[in-house]
Amino acid sequence: MPSFLTRKLPLQDETTVFILVNVLDIFMTYILLRFGAIEANPIANFFLHRFGFNGMIFFKLAITAGVCVIAQVIAAESIAKAKGLLAVGTLLVGLVVAYSTYLFITKIL
Repeated sequence: MPSFLTRKLPLQDETTVFILVNVLDIFMTYILLRFGAIEANPIANFFLHRFGFNGMIFFKLAITAGVCVIAQVIAAESIAKAKGLLAVGTLLVGLVVAYSTYLFITKIL
């Protein structure tokens, strides 16, 4: 088996947390939309209306994958900068998830 398939990627743990938080964002978006909320992100809203929820999932996961690839490219030069990118991304999306959870608890339940 090629070694690139078995070795650990730089910032693998940070990347995993970033992906998890983005999946939680998709989950919370689904829950809120099921209860009548609207998608506030105009680009995601375009994909939602044009291609349905699966299109919006594709859009959000494509952005997530793009950030992960960019972080790996940056990590080749500077682990600290790549770690910072993933940390900021995780924080920002985490705040969106927290706000979505707040909206669900206070406005829908």
